[in-house]
Amino acid sequence: MSILKRTQMYFPEEMLRELRGIAKREKSSISDIVRNAVREFLGKEKPKNWQDDPLWNMIGAGASKDGDLSVRHDQYLYGDTRKIS
Repeated sequence: MSILKRTQMYFPEEMLRELRGIAKREKSSISDIVRNAVREFLGKEKPKNWQDDPLWNMIGAGASKDGDLSVRHDQYLYGDTRKIS
Protein backbone atom coordinates (compact mmCIF):
# COMPACT_ATOMS: atom_id res chain seq x y z
CA MET A 1 0.00 0.00 0.00
CA SER A 2 1.14 3.53 -0.71
CA ILE A 3 2.23 5.90 1.99
CA LEU A 4 -0.60 8.35 2.68
CA LYS A 5 0.20 12.05 2.79
CA ARG A 6 -1.94 14.45 4.73
CA THR A 7 -3.73 17.19 2.84
CA GLN A 8 -6.45 19.67 3.62
CA MET A 9 -9.59 20.20 1.57
CA TYR A 10 -12.54 22.54 1.85
CA PHE A 11 -16.10 21.44 1.08
CA PRO A 12 -19.38 23.33 1.02
CA GLU A 13 -21.45 22.54 4.14
CA GLU A 14 -24.11 20.60 2.22
CA MET A 15 -21.53 18.42 0.50
CA LEU A 16 -19.76 17.72 3.79
CA ARG A 17 -23.09 16.79 5.40
CA GLU A 18 -23.76 14.31 2.58
CA LEU A 19 -20.26 12.86 2.87
CA ARG A 20 -20.69 12.39 6.62
CA GLY A 21 -23.99 10.61 6.02
CA ILE A 22 -22.48 8.28 3.44
CA ALA A 23 -19.48 7.56 5.66
CA LYS A 24 -21.76 6.71 8.58
CA ARG A 25 -23.97 4.41 6.46
CA GLU A 26 -21.00 2.65 4.89
CA LYS A 27 -19.07 2.52 8.18
CA SER A 28 -16.22 4.25 6.41
CA SER A 29 -14.46 7.58 6.59
CA ILE A 30 -14.78 10.70 4.49
CA SER A 31 -11.12 10.25 3.56
CA ASP A 32 -11.78 6.76 2.18
CA ILE A 33 -14.76 8.00 0.20
CA VAL A 34 -12.78 10.89 -1.29
CA ARG A 35 -9.76 8.66 -2.07
CA ASN A 36 -12.00 6.13 -3.83
CA ALA A 37 -13.74 8.86 -5.82
CA VAL A 38 -10.42 10.40 -6.87
CA ARG A 39 -9.02 6.94 -7.77
CA GLU A 40 -12.05 6.28 -9.98
CA PHE A 41 -11.76 9.74 -11.58
CA LEU A 42 -8.06 9.29 -12.31
CA GLY A 43 -8.71 5.87 -13.83
CA LYS A 44 -11.13 7.41 -16.31
CA GLU A 45 -8.84 10.30 -17.19
CA LYS A 46 -5.85 8.31 -18.42
CA PRO A 47 -5.05 9.49 -21.92
CA LYS A 48 -5.64 6.91 -24.60
CA ASN A 49 -2.67 5.83 -26.64
CA TRP A 50 -4.33 5.98 -30.06
CA GLN A 51 -1.52 4.13 -31.75
CA ASP A 52 -2.43 1.02 -29.69
CA ASP A 53 -6.04 1.20 -30.87
CA PRO A 54 -6.80 -1.27 -33.71
CA LEU A 55 -8.88 1.42 -35.44
CA TRP A 56 -5.73 3.52 -35.80
CA ASN A 57 -4.38 0.95 -38.26
CA MET A 58 -7.39 1.46 -40.52
CA ILE A 59 -6.36 5.00 -41.41
CA GLY A 60 -5.34 5.04 -45.03
CA ALA A 61 -6.32 1.40 -45.53
CA GLY A 62 -8.93 2.22 -48.14
CA ALA A 63 -8.64 3.99 -51.45
CA SER A 64 -11.14 5.49 -53.84
CA LYS A 65 -10.99 6.85 -57.36
CA ASP A 66 -13.11 9.77 -56.10
CA GLY A 67 -10.54 11.08 -53.62
CA ASP A 68 -13.01 13.30 -51.76
CA LEU A 69 -14.84 10.76 -49.61
CA SER A 70 -14.13 12.56 -46.35
CA VAL A 71 -15.86 15.67 -47.67
CA ARG A 72 -18.67 14.19 -49.76
CA HIS A 73 -19.48 11.01 -47.80
CA ASP A 74 -23.16 11.96 -47.34
CA GLN A 75 -23.56 12.45 -51.07
CA TYR A 76 -21.99 9.07 -51.85
CA LEU A 77 -23.84 7.19 -49.09
CA TYR A 78 -27.27 8.80 -49.23
CA GLY A 79 -27.47 10.43 -52.64
CA ASP A 80 -27.47 13.90 -51.10
CA THR A 81 -27.34 16.28 -54.04
CA ARG A 82 -26.76 19.47 -52.04
CA LYS A 83 -23.75 21.41 -53.23
CA ILE A 84 -20.85 21.16 -50.79
CA SER A 85 -18.53 24.11 -50.69
